[in-house]
Amino acid sequence: MDQQKVQLRKLRDFGENFSDTFQFIRQEFKPLMLSFILVSGVFMLVTAIVSGLYQKTAFGFLDQLETGVFTPRTFSDTFNSVYLLMILFSMLSIIAMQTVAAIYMKHRERFGESPSMQDVWSGFTRFFPKVFFYAIPVYLLIIIGFFFCILPGIYLAIVFTPFVFVVVDEERSFGDAFSRCFDIIKENFWISLGIYFVAYLIYAVFAGVIGVFVGLFAGVGSYFTTRELSTTAAWVMSVLNVVQYIFYVIFFVSVGLHYYNLVEAKDGTGLAKRLEGLGGNSNVNDNIEEQY
Repeated sequence: MDQQKVQLRKLRDFGENFSDTFQFIRQEFKPLMLSFILVSGVFMLVTAIVSGLYQKTAFGFLDQLETGVFTPRTFSDTFNSVYLLMILFSMLSIIAMQTVAAIYMKHRERFGESPSMQDVWSGFTRFFPKVFFYAIPVYLLIIIGFFFCILPGIYLAIVFTPFVFVVVDEERSFGDAFSRCFDIIKENFWISLGIYFVAYLIYAVFAGVIGVFVGLFAGVGSYFTTRELSTTAAWVMSVLNVVQYIFYVIFFVSVGLHYYNLVEAKDGTGLAKRLEGLGGNSNVNDNIEEQY
């Protein structure tokens, strides 16, 4: 007997979010990971390359320790153009991955089936430019919140975590998506903070443990090839970047499931849709047990 597919738009508590997160990833593993890697993989790869170039320079002191000639790094050496490019492509990678996750889950929720690569790519080319430009003022606002006082920054970060899902799933303008995030977070801030914190912790553990082993393996191979400690360190950090980006899928699926929980608690559209389908045979969520 096939396992029933995870229903996205439903009320779920703290524990159900994580059980459904891993069940959803298990059920959708192949098409989800292919979409995640192939569509946003270019951004991941470029970020890893730029990060490797920067880390090669940053870890140059390791080579200097071997030669005994030490040259101190200046401010311009640390915060140079490569560093700025690394920050830019890191942001692009995060936004690209979250956009892919939002498009994938939107298609899955609306049609009850896994999207094809063409479906995900078409949605990505449509939404990514808008999401990117919308995200810039949101990121700046969060940074300002952290800069002036940490607590407002934390609050704004929690409020806007599902921002990409709001833009993609509800196809709202910037102003509407901005206010919608505040609207759905009402009376749900603390559970949202808890879910996002634990989801990020789970992602960090998986990415850290596996990334270290893979990174060390790549580093050993690099050292025996180049005999340069700085190049070895750069390879390790680049591999860690790629691995950590792949495991971001855990965090984004958890965020997406909580987004659907928030909008269901606010609007009740999922329940209304199922009630509508009771009189017909077109309900794709038949035989799914749920408590409200």
